Amino acid sequence: MKNLKLNKANIMKFLKIAFLVLVVFFLVRYFKKNINEIKELDFKPNWGIFAGSMLLYFAYKFTLASLWHYITYLNDSSITYKNAVVCYLYSILGKYIPGKVFMLAARFPAYEKEGVKLSKVTICFFLENICTLLGAAFLFLISLFFFPRKALMDLAHKVVPNASNETALYIFIGLLILLIVAFFICINPKIINFFLRTFGKLIKKQDMEIPITYPQMIKVVLLFIANWIIVGAGFYLLVRSIYPVPLSESLYCAGIYGISAIIGILAVFTVSGLGVREGIIGVGLALIIPSEPTIVIISVISRLWATIAELILIFIAFLFTQITNLREKKLGKND
Repeated sequence: MKNLKLNKANIMKFLKIAFLVLVVFFLVRYFKKNINEIKELDFKPNWGIFAGSMLLYFAYKFTLASLWHYITYLNDSSITYKNAVVCYLYSILGKYIPGKVFMLAARFPAYEKEGVKLSKVTICFFLENICTLLGAAFLFLISLFFFPRKALMDLAHKVVPNASNETALYIFIGLLILLIVAFFICINPKIINFFLRTFGKLIKKQDMEIPITYPQMIKVVLLFIANWIIVGAGFYLLVRSIYPVPLSESLYCAGIYGISAIIGILAVFTVSGLGVREGIIGVGLALIIPSEPTIVIISVISRLWATIAELILIFIAFLFTQITNLREKKLGKND
């Protein structure tokens, strides 16, 4: 039995080392590509506004970690808040390896140590991603009301090709309102649990359900939407630090970031949606920024903006863990 525990500990140690090696490899490749691109760009950002955008991204990620803990609490699978936040921040490293499964795998050890079933952690991870997508989708739907007039009319005529400008616009806005109503119908846990049970049958798992009520689900999704507004505001400030986009177009910028994130998340086999997100951001910003070089600059900087903020947060989590461990060792010696 003792040998079995030792073997398990050695396997976990090896997996952690392999995980970190993979992360370092992909991050070095990621930064090498981006740094070379940035060296070729000529731009002078407003550093004060840029710092504000970074602070909002920090707030977004920390709140996201708190929402993860709240979801596990609702699913009767929580650990202490401190450990949950640290675990979440460490798991961010998994997004820099192609395939989203590494983010989930990175959370397993902390929860397994506390006796939480891994199937419950998987369900919470699934729910977190659903809520992330729903929050970004809702932000994008709302941002459509703030699209530049010409772009909105073009979209309206694509939906209703043979109608007059006014009729096409009214029909398009009516469809948007129906989509928002449908959005809140589809987040009913009964509907989500139906798909979870279907998925559970495919993988031969019986407990693939979330014990969350409809009001709780609405609350969770609204919290995710609020968090998307935070990061959307951060992205607007990032754009504003490079190009003077007016405040009236801030929600539009937020919506563009939201839809780019959705497509980036769904692009499973890319490293953190690399290339996909930037393409969507570029297409969206082209409607409000006339300068193509500026759009390229913002697209490239947006890659590093999120990555640097995340790495700083991971480093803070690491320092916090080390300080906590040292304190516990000192207390143990004193006892």
